[in-house]
Amino acid sequence: MTGQPDGIRPRPLAPGSVPQEPTRVDAMGAALRPWRRRLVGLLLTWAGLSLLTAVLGLEPDVPVLLAILLAVAALVWHLLDHTGPQHLTVWPLVDGDFDGPRRGSDFRVTNLAGRLEAADTRREGRESLVHDLHVQLQVLIRERLFAKHGIVAEEEPRWAQSATPPELWELLVGLPPPDLYRPQVLDPILRRIEKW
Repeated sequence: MTGQPDGIRPRPLAPGSVPQEPTRVDAMGAALRPWRRRLVGLLLTWAGLSLLTAVLGLEPDVPVLLAILLAVAALVWHLLDHTGPQHLTVWPLVDGDFDGPRRGSDFRVTNLAGRLEAADTRREGRESLVHDLHVQLQVLIRERLFAKHGIVAEEEPRWAQSATPPELWELLVGLPPPDLYRPQVLDPILRRIEKW
């Protein structure tokens, strides 16, 4: 068994040649591969239903039948694609300065670090930063609650409260601490979310 994706066969290399990187066509083919199975299944279902209605002596309206099947399939595919397992959100924080192109050094982290520093030392934008942090922490807590326990907090509040650590539940349903921008307040909350 090779490490190649389905449908891509490795080409034999001439002696002394260097393997080539996959082309855009190969990448597009790999990205569209799951859809090929779905479309073939849809077309086979359409052909089967058209044939079945013709055999039963009915006069199938083939284009309308295809449109109905396509609408139902689109709805089913949408549900399948959006109800799959949710991945946990990870904040790629970097220690030290943020000027290098290292992993985790993106504009959101740099922006957040600048806003935290301005709020903590120069009293700039504290209220808006507390609000933004509170909203983002609530999103993280909801995602972690759904990923770990499969619970949506708004739909099952009693189960959600029993499954959520008390300090995180208070943050989820209550008001944020007014000094949430301070590292000594924010750091334990982030650590608790990480360890939950």
